[in-house]
Amino acid sequence: MKRHFIILLTLVSYYGYSQCEDSDKLDLGGTYLSRTENYIPFEMKYKDSIYLEDISYPQDIKKIEKYYNFIYEKSKAYIESRGGKDFFKNLKIDHLEVNFDKNSGYDYAKESTYELSNFEYYSYWILYTYTNVNVKYAFGLEFDKNGKMISENKFPDYSKNKDFENLTDYCLALNLVKKDKRFKHKKVDYIELAYLDAPNSFCWLIEDKAEPNSEFEKWEERKTNLYFVNSNNNKLEAIKEEKHVSISCGYGILTKKKERQLQKEERKRKKSERKEAEK
Repeated sequence: MKRHFIILLTLVSYYGYSQCEDSDKLDLGGTYLSRTENYIPFEMKYKDSIYLEDISYPQDIKKIEKYYNFIYEKSKAYIESRGGKDFFKNLKIDHLEVNFDKNSGYDYAKESTYELSNFEYYSYWILYTYTNVNVKYAFGLEFDKNGKMISENKFPDYSKNKDFENLTDYCLALNLVKKDKRFKHKKVDYIELAYLDAPNSFCWLIEDKAEPNSEFEKWEERKTNLYFVNSNNNKLEAIKEEKHVSISCGYGILTKKKERQLQKEERKRKKSERKEAEK
């Protein structure tokens, strides 16, 4: 019976994912938001629209070409050593960010900013996107100025899990979570691909929806559950609690999507300020 189940999962993964209730909640997964507030983004050759908004005022990568070439080779070496060469071939580079210390005095308008050796401290944050059938996962790797990776693992170790790219249908994960007693009377907020180090596997991450407790207008703290279902064997690996601050009475909940929207507005504001300063 177990053998037949594995064959079924393989066929589902190969031919694509089925449609089921809450399929429309599938979202971009990964760790793709900026590492700091003090950064300059540089646009890459391959531009994949993974953000909900455009990158705020991206610079030409040629301005730091020698630094980019250096960190690209470092990131490639790490990814191939951990995920394998085939995994690396499936990735696209979205952009590179250079993160500065907030007191470094970096300035978009000064050419000296793009000679990074002028700064005592900075780090690189390079963003990759991975596509598996119709699912996208975006992850950023951070390296110090010497090319040493200082971020955590973002994808499985191929030597310990050679089948990590064989994803199960996320509908199976949804069905599993909805049967859990902790999900009773709740709704799905979103589902995305994530990574957990302990099982060394991609997981389907499903968050239940935070609903306001009151009909009156007031601040509330709401808790939701994050369900991590192993995308190789459909096993529930972990449940983590997450806190949200919300306003009831139709003002909406400060969820992950709302936070992204607020970040978009903040980036637009900063972009407008920079343009005004350049006039």
